[in-house]
Amino acid sequence: MRFLLLSVLLFGLFPFVGLNAQSASYIKEIQAYQKELNEEFLNPDKSPLTANEQKEFKGHDFFDIDEAYRVNAKFEPTPDSKPFPLNTSKGTSQLYKRIGILHFELKGKPYTLEAYLRIQSFAIPGQKTYVFLPLVDATTGEDTYGAGRYLHYEGVPEGTAWVIDFNKLYNPYCAYSDKYECPMVPEPNHLPIAIEAGVKGY
Repeated sequence: MRFLLLSVLLFGLFPFVGLNAQSASYIKEIQAYQKELNEEFLNPDKSPLTANEQKEFKGHDFFDIDEAYRVNAKFEPTPDSKPFPLNTSKGTSQLYKRIGILHFELKGKPYTLEAYLRIQSFAIPGQKTYVFLPLVDATTGEDTYGAGRYLHYEGVPEGTAWVIDFNKLYNPYCAYSDKYECPMVPEPNHLPIAIEAGVKGY
């Protein structure tokens, strides 16, 4: 009887122990990301802030870490998409190409985001490829920067099973200084919901 009771307790508790360990690991991952982002803004070689602003900078204001905003997405390639000019904050344009559409669910409802690559007139050997994932949501202009926020991937993820982690949303440099040229968010990436994750407004 004592062995049966112990077995019930162990099998009943283990799933929760595993879940808590996984969540704790994820929280540490995002905390490390936030720390790295803050440190970048204190680095004179990387920061978009002026020297005086760096002295005043106390770190970004982030939404609470919420693992529900880390979602699995199905990548639908769009190889026939044509390059298009994407307007920037400076009134100019940069050439981009849609490489695919990401299908995902958030809070029980389906949404899509388009993924882009910038088309440059020349390539530097060894230069990394970045997949650009900008978005506007219902927090834009309220709790977050008025022109939207960005995500990116270093390199193109393999296969069609991608992960979108909204807890890693960050502001374009234009949120901190008007000397930068930042791509605007295309209409297909305007989401009708509030993404209360990642960095807030500055």
